[in-house]
Amino acid sequence: MLANKYQDYMFGLLKKVIDEIGPRPACSEAEKKLGRLLVAEWKPVCDRVDVEPFTCSPTAWIGSSYILALLYFATVILYWFLPPLALAIAAINCSIGFLEVFRYREIVDFLFPRKQGENVIGAVRPKGEPAQRFIVGAHMDSAYESTLFLYFKSAAFLLIAIAILALVIAFGACLAKTVAYFNGFSDAAALTGVGIAMISLSPMMGSLLFLNSWKPVPGAIDNMAGVSVVAGLGKYLGEAERSGDWFPERTEVVLLATSSEEAGCRGAKRYVRRHLKEMKAIRTYFLNIDTIKDEKFLTVWKVEPYNGARHDHELVRMAQEVAASHKWPIAVRSQPWSTDAVLFSLSGIPVVVLELIDTSRIYPTIHTRCDTYEHVRPEALSVALQLVIDMIQHIDKS
Repeated sequence: MLANKYQDYMFGLLKKVIDEIGPRPACSEAEKKLGRLLVAEWKPVCDRVDVEPFTCSPTAWIGSSYILALLYFATVILYWFLPPLALAIAAINCSIGFLEVFRYREIVDFLFPRKQGENVIGAVRPKGEPAQRFIVGAHMDSAYESTLFLYFKSAAFLLIAIAILALVIAFGACLAKTVAYFNGFSDAAALTGVGIAMISLSPMMGSLLFLNSWKPVPGAIDNMAGVSVVAGLGKYLGEAERSGDWFPERTEVVLLATSSEEAGCRGAKRYVRRHLKEMKAIRTYFLNIDTIKDEKFLTVWKVEPYNGARHDHELVRMAQEVAASHKWPIAVRSQPWSTDAVLFSLSGIPVVVLELIDTSRIYPTIHTRCDTYEHVRPEALSVALQLVIDMIQHIDKS
């Protein structure tokens, strides 16, 4: 397999970053240090390398969980004494949950410190005039450790789901209580029962206060391994142009390393906002690489329901065909959380997401201190790179 030639390079880069740079929270100096390393790696192989700074509030998306919990507690208390005010707070809380957490609208970000992040972009021109563009991306930042994932594993999703349900229940209960309040029926037994149910859900909402420890994790699987594959693609293209191996004829390849994915995909959001016009001007595809661990669990995502994004079925089919040509098992699934791909997909860019990890469960290293390079199989990096090369070749021939 052609990509095996770059396996040592990719794993060596992964190990170097984890050992020498370490955890890379969004907009941190460590994340920028990785960006500078990629610039040095990509300049010899790319026709153009750009660093695009932007500002955001990197702790707002995670920090909004504290706001949700505290406003919920205020709603429960006011439910018994001042239902109209409780309804107003519950409505605000649901809005924050939907717009900030699910839709990345940055409505509470002004409450949190602003910092600068940097996206790194390398462009490789084809032999001829570009007729299309293929962006291959991965995020540079590592997450803050998830206390819930560390101690509750897959059950953490159940706690979060119940907390989200509690927001909806609180809004409905406050609406009913407010109507009853103005009609003289605020002491109805049913309303009292719902209030008690809201109290009983308070511990679930309280768990959001412990969602993160604010200690960044190494981030080997998620997602330095993905960044290493993107860098491996750059290495391949740089050598292929000189050695005579396959090189794109009409497809411009863009290497994209985004900042702040773990902060609510802020880097991808800024990139799409800045480049959407040029992505629409020429046929553009985006392949997002997120979490690489084990080649036995090759997976592509067709839907990210968390944000309502549906990815391109032709790219999904192409990934399946490439995997079949190598006799690799491949799963096509719906993503239970969100990736940078959402911002591209919702903007009308054809997208596919690639992962190589057992997606049937929460792997115990993800978003914890155990996310180290010992858990990444070097063969998984080669399989990911080969699939990417083959997909670009399919696109180029088409």
